[in-house]
Amino acid sequence: MGRSCTGLALGVLLAVCAAGASAQPACQACHGAVVEAGLSHPLGEGVGATCEGCHRDAEGHAANPAAASGMMTFAGELPSARADACGECHAAAHPVGTSLHRQAGVACNDCHRSHLPASDAAAVLPAGYADLDAASSTCAGCHEAVLTEFAFNERHRLAEGSLSCVSCHDPHDAEPRSLLGSASESGCIDCHRNAAGPFVFEHSAQPVDGCGACHEPHGSPNRHLLSHQRVGDLCYTCHVVVPQFHIGFAPGAPARFGQDSVCTNCHTAIHGSNFDRDFLR
Repeated sequence: MGRSCTGLALGVLLAVCAAGASAQPACQACHGAVVEAGLSHPLGEGVGATCEGCHRDAEGHAANPAAASGMMTFAGELPSARADACGECHAAAHPVGTSLHRQAGVACNDCHRSHLPASDAAAVLPAGYADLDAASSTCAGCHEAVLTEFAFNERHRLAEGSLSCVSCHDPHDAEPRSLLGSASESGCIDCHRNAAGPFVFEHSAQPVDGCGACHEPHGSPNRHLLSHQRVGDLCYTCHVVVPQFHIGFAPGAPARFGQDSVCTNCHTAIHGSNFDRDFLR
């Protein structure tokens, strides 16, 4: 805002305040384009519904535009201060006080745009992701390494629009498990109910580490999104001790099963079973 705007902005501001109306027209005198774009901000009725509701001290800024005064610019402040300002209106919907994003120094306006549509803040995406939804595109701006995992042939169909990052992840949640909707793996179970149980004989990896103990949720070379291409490699990471007949019918005999074996050819009910503690059926 140039100093030439000072008299006009201050005059309009004082007239508006005297009438008990919004301070927004005073801001529009110098920040017209931003104010017009900001009209689409989904603010609650009567709560933060003016520029001053978010940015504070409009009168002081209009009196001396060169000074920051008590203004919130949502640029130079600490992430925690910016998040607290948003939380004055949005705390009920998004209690971000202990979220992992906040702990990592991410403020609300690093992902959300108050004056611009979310699509205007989208990341520059590689080929094949032109149809990515706005939320996932915003996530990709920071999580580029995760986005590359969707390049595997076996993957969740993010690029095709079958789901979004926020279908599985709650970016405002304080749960420590990679921001999944809850620590109970409900983000997976909502779609994969056949693996949910309850089972009489439960695979012990499920209650301890959840689905991620065996599966790579974004993409994998394995057709079941396993974290190892060979099933035996994965199973032997936990089951280092196996019955003797897996190794050979007698000590020193040729091994019957190894890392190239597909354990699930026999252990078909690998998520859990109601009939067999060894998951054979």
